[in-house]
Amino acid sequence: MKFNNVLLWCEFPLRADWKQLNLLFRRQGIKARCYIAVESPEELRDWKRQLAKCKDIIVEGAWPVISLEKGYWFSSFIEKKEIDTLDKFKWAKLKIDIEPPYRYFKRWTVLMAVVWVLLHLFFPAKNKKYLAERLMKLDANNEVILSSFPLPDFLLKRYGFVRDKRFKYNFMVYTSMFPFFLKQLYRIYYKFFIKYQLKKDKETYFALGLLAKGVYNAEPEYKNVKQFKKDIKFLQRNNVRNCVVYSIEGINQRKDPEEWVKAIKESME
Repeated sequence: MKFNNVLLWCEFPLRADWKQLNLLFRRQGIKARCYIAVESPEELRDWKRQLAKCKDIIVEGAWPVISLEKGYWFSSFIEKKEIDTLDKFKWAKLKIDIEPPYRYFKRWTVLMAVVWVLLHLFFPAKNKKYLAERLMKLDANNEVILSSFPLPDFLLKRYGFVRDKRFKYNFMVYTSMFPFFLKQLYRIYYKFFIKYQLKKDKETYFALGLLAKGVYNAEPEYKNVKQFKKDIKFLQRNNVRNCVVYSIEGINQRKDPEEWVKAIKESME
């Protein structure tokens, strides 16, 4: 089974060599469909203008974020006025992360971040209802992807997660985050999680990564393209139709960037 759709997240557009990426995707005869992290619609428009000459890079939509100090990701734990910033993106396709607010950790950064995320399953979510209402009030013409962790709905609702037919969904796989001795257990869990999600929506997206470090600048990455291909095959064996790759700027940071683009192309043919 091959993927019907492959999207690419772009969290740090200033780190991307767009000319090189455009050339790489052109050589493979495929388009890179990106969602770019921005804090405002004006920023998204600016990137669309800048990348208009890159004919093989398509800015598909916005990945709205807020400042690190205010939480970065959208969740029921941030202030109402920050949640309201979603209204500014009425005209755009959106990918919205439903995650606990960002917090910096000087030591054991990734481990502490994971603990922070899990602890929020037990914290009082002050704006859970408000976030759900704002999401439902987004323009019906907007194509919205809600993205979160591979957890059951009843737990994700603590973060402000909403289940509705108008939304598309994405869940992170990100096997690079796990040490070798836990990866197989994680795959066993994820096999059942995929089956559970595809019963709800056959068009659900699942995100592979990481090709580059994220906002903590400490997240473990794929060691090589073989690991990436292994994850692609894992999703395809489990009947996944739609895939996301984190992240397009990570392709630039690889010693063999063309091999990573080839792997994306092969996953679609």
